[in-house]
Amino acid sequence: MNKKFFLVMVIVIGAIVGLWSWTLVAPNNSISIGGSASVQPLLKKLTDKYKTEDGKKFVYSATGSGAGVTNVQEGVYEIGFISKDISAKDWSSLPINENKTLFKDLTEENINDKHWYSNTLANTPEIEETYRSIEFARDSIVFVYNDQGTGFDKFLKDSNLEFTFEVNSEGKFDQEDSNGENINRSYKILNEIYSKDSQNDLITWNRLAVLIAENFSEEGTKEQNIKLAQQVSSTAKVTPYSSTSGSGTRTSFTNLTGINPGNAVKEYGANGTIYSQIEKSPGSIGFVSMLYGSANSSTVKSVKINQGDTTWDPSKDDSEKLSSYPLTRPFIAIYKYDTNNKDLNSILDFLFWMAASPEVKNLYSSVGLTQLVQPTK
Repeated sequence: MNKKFFLVMVIVIGAIVGLWSWTLVAPNNSISIGGSASVQPLLKKLTDKYKTEDGKKFVYSATGSGAGVTNVQEGVYEIGFISKDISAKDWSSLPINENKTLFKDLTEENINDKHWYSNTLANTPEIEETYRSIEFARDSIVFVYNDQGTGFDKFLKDSNLEFTFEVNSEGKFDQEDSNGENINRSYKILNEIYSKDSQNDLITWNRLAVLIAENFSEEGTKEQNIKLAQQVSSTAKVTPYSSTSGSGTRTSFTNLTGINPGNAVKEYGANGTIYSQIEKSPGSIGFVSMLYGSANSSTVKSVKINQGDTTWDPSKDDSEKLSSYPLTRPFIAIYKYDTNNKDLNSILDFLFWMAASPEVKNLYSSVGLTQLVQPTK
């Protein structure tokens, strides 16, 4: 064996041993959590800031809300994060909602005690093996689009119309007639965009402009506005984008709109990826979290949302007005209370800190969220 070959073998064996050692050590010095990709920007900031008292780090995996549920049930994650409402079909017994139980009477003294949550649960009878949940923030669903080269922007300007979706008092695209048919004008438009199964059937920007002119023109202006709409491109397709099936963002979209996206929709796993694709894809439209929907961009615009006498424009309104934006979905943490888990108290202390501590309030606002768990008295 020559010297060069010997050195190469030493390096290779050393790398293998090092990787093997790291694999054994890393899990012992970390706590695995994960789920919704929409929650990841906030959890990245929170986990970067937090360490347990014994020096462990929480490691977040953005695998989607569906995995946030199943991986907690299967013991892969200590905490699962979802960006949609908890579904009864996922649980034989729904997780206990701490917002409605322990957190409903929180005081500032409670919040300032970092072990309050873990100590309180330790003294609560009959909770072993229960699943528990904390709704720690609410996010928003924002519709964004890129109409470059379509003539759609000129149509809106010349017709004095706006690209606006109307929602009811519950923030949904739902307005039924006596026959139970949804007659919401915005639902009809959004359904035409998202329900197609073939790229060949996608509507054009001309068709979208005509739909807006027909449904939202004031008395006496409809015919003129339809003529203006006919000047919009009749070849450029309205290409819809969505997060993947089963994701929290997509589930929330369906819950709010009543629409299940068809097969013609282009799917991506993360909100940031969807936004960047729309930004570089003229003719596209999609829905993303407020973090992206309120961003400044030279090519991406947000669809305005109207509810009663109030209209929101996510790309232009300030955070104070957007705090009442109606298209919302929850950010929820779910875990299993198991006293056989040596990391249980570390998990509980982290959850209480991230959900209620005033020192991380600015981390929520930095990603367009409001910290939900607050002292009530």
